[in-house]
Amino acid sequence: MTLTHTTLSSLLVLACHSALATQPPPPPVVGEAMLVIGQARIVSANGTTSPAQAGSAVRVGDRIETQAGGHVYLRFVDGGNVSVRPQSRMQIESYSHNPQQPQLGAIKFKLEEGAARSITGAWGEAARERFRLNTPVAAIGVRGTDFTVRSDAERTTATVYTGAIVLAPLNNGCAQTVGPCQNSTATLLSGDMRGQMLELGSRDSAPLLVAVNNASRQARPTPEVLALASPRNADPSDSRHESAPATKTLNSENRGVAVAVLEVPAPAPPPAPPPVVDITPPAPAPAPPVAEVTPEPPPVVVVGPPQVRQLSWASYNWTPRFEADDYIRTFSEAVAAGLTSMGSNGAYALMQTAPSTNPSTVLPSQAVVDFRLANASAHLLPPVAWEKAQPVAVLGGNLQIDFSRSLFQTALALQNTQIGYQGVYASGQVLPTGALKATAGDIALTGAVTVDQQEAGYAFEKLLPAGALRGVTLWGR
Repeated sequence: MTLTHTTLSSLLVLACHSALATQPPPPPVVGEAMLVIGQARIVSANGTTSPAQAGSAVRVGDRIETQAGGHVYLRFVDGGNVSVRPQSRMQIESYSHNPQQPQLGAIKFKLEEGAARSITGAWGEAARERFRLNTPVAAIGVRGTDFTVRSDAERTTATVYTGAIVLAPLNNGCAQTVGPCQNSTATLLSGDMRGQMLELGSRDSAPLLVAVNNASRQARPTPEVLALASPRNADPSDSRHESAPATKTLNSENRGVAVAVLEVPAPAPPPAPPPVVDITPPAPAPAPPVAEVTPEPPPVVVVGPPQVRQLSWASYNWTPRFEADDYIRTFSEAVAAGLTSMGSNGAYALMQTAPSTNPSTVLPSQAVVDFRLANASAHLLPPVAWEKAQPVAVLGGNLQIDFSRSLFQTALALQNTQIGYQGVYASGQVLPTGALKATAGDIALTGAVTVDQQEAGYAFEKLLPAGALRGVTLWGR
């Protein structure tokens, strides 16, 4: 049979379609990177590498890798959150849920190196026995919680803020299962066990419960110390231990041994030596005593929240106020004190004590600055007028400004009984006046940074089905 050009083309098309049909579909998207600081990348299951950016999708099988100074904040489809810290590698091995058959779903991470913080979402809460985080040495079962894990090839430590985890050595088939490992060495750590963490080394048979403050922890015994403390080296007179041979000493070697002594006449005394004339110079007079001065110990430096003196917030009469808003003045009080408004979002106004004489001053170029959160508060305003506003807790956040490129990025972690855990983020430009202009993110943002680059503040708002989530922040170095 002779194949024409058309026939060959048709066969090639069919072959291509057949090959495409046999390729497995890509893993499902289970979340996205909400905030990326510094250098980080996402390595897919097939080895494809792409830089991690805000909005990057993450799939099952992806590995998130951060370099020094890199930080990736992940938000999953069920509301779960994972923060991958600098110099870390974490893989998403599985992330699925089946409401009808929970036993078929599973959430499983693998922290190969570094540190990560995880806050459980709706799927993890619904199937707590199917949530696992593995490290090179430990298997951590998660029972609906907020926890932090640090690990390398030899040691793993875990701290719990809320909820509980179960930590066990990664052996006896634990690597292939999900949920807590059920064995005799599994150890529970809950959020109410304040000041403690779990630690497990590759040579340990069971996790150790130790103090979070390393300075208050006793040194772990070395193998030599353990050997000296073993029963065979215990006191032989103690009947609780098995007998051990007596320790050899000089007295025990000579006790009860008869020794023959040969008496030898004493030798004649030697002749007396000639007299010696003492020519030693007189000893110098003793030096006067020197008063001993005890050096003063170095001062203890306590790192607290940064001090913000140039910027403050003022609220209008129609803005709800709560106990956490004690640092916020009313707008009339701020104006009476001589403060100047740098911007407003209709609910709050950012006030400055000493505004720049030249509002168009260009901010000087400088390296990237990580600001620290000094004050923050938030509330949820319901969509109906007769319902009262609710306070929202600000758990923490970060603000990074690259003054050399006039860029910023920020993220906040918030929590409320009605909306649960909420992570918000924004990024954008720093204008020549110091104003912050958001160009990406999930919040509306109004704020500014001082000309001397020492302080910053912004108000934010995000619309949710439960209402408007609003708040303000102040930042310093």
